[in-house]
Amino acid sequence: MKELIQRGIFGLVFLLFVFAPFILDLKNSTNIFNLTLFVFAMLSTFELFKMTKNTEFPSNLMFPALLFNTALFLPMLLETLRGLFPEMPFNPIWDKLNSFYLVMIVIVICAIALIAFSTLIFIKGSIQAIFKFSFVLNILYVSLPLALLSYAYTLSPPANKQLLFLVLVPIYLNDTFAYISGRLFGKHLMFPTVSPKKTWEGFIGGMIIAALTMVLLLFFNRTATTTSSEFIAIGLISICVSILATLGDFFESRLKRAANTKDSGSILPGHGGILDRIDAMLFAAPILYVFLALN
Repeated sequence: MKELIQRGIFGLVFLLFVFAPFILDLKNSTNIFNLTLFVFAMLSTFELFKMTKNTEFPSNLMFPALLFNTALFLPMLLETLRGLFPEMPFNPIWDKLNSFYLVMIVIVICAIALIAFSTLIFIKGSIQAIFKFSFVLNILYVSLPLALLSYAYTLSPPANKQLLFLVLVPIYLNDTFAYISGRLFGKHLMFPTVSPKKTWEGFIGGMIIAALTMVLLLFFNRTATTTSSEFIAIGLISICVSILATLGDFFESRLKRAANTKDSGSILPGHGGILDRIDAMLFAAPILYVFLALN
């Protein structure tokens, strides 16, 4: 019971850290959520390189990786400050990078990386050799996906920012209800060699309840122009999010097993590290949000 209470408290703290800036952005047409994504990128990078110390391929490139993250997020962070302090001079970096084609290039890279990482989940044997390329792994797995999400979020008009709800909310609904469904009904393990606690009952229960919840949210917030196709779309998006989120969780589990590590960190008691909490987001949020917001 103590562990469950602890998990609930720190889970709520994490969700507040995610959604509070996002809600402020929706109300004030700002981009404060970029700060959350930047913090996630920095902490996840720290945790990933710390994991390499338990492998045959320890890396000393954490500091360059953190500098790379800072450079990658700098245009969005400056644009965030300009939104908070309009008297600031124009942001020449952002003005030069403000390009739909750049988004498309990055999303293609992230999509290829996602497919490659998903394939690695099902490879037999250890994938510890991936830590030979920790710097590149961090770029493709952590830095670019979060930077893509930040970039597209900043580029999106205020009305499109709320579409992030369609991606973030199902991630955490699926996580919560998959955990509950698995504890109550779980009998058939999905992938015991990778994640010994995940069951098919938990996966299906989390996916269905997340999709139904999203459909109900749309139902109670519908307008006269809401169509039946929108209900179908929100259900399908939620299912897609649940599948990608599960793959993200499996991939991080494989990394931790390769590094002989139970959790990526200990910043969130009962949950582990930041990477443990955003593994689903890394796979689901960037590409789906870009697809929804920029189309």
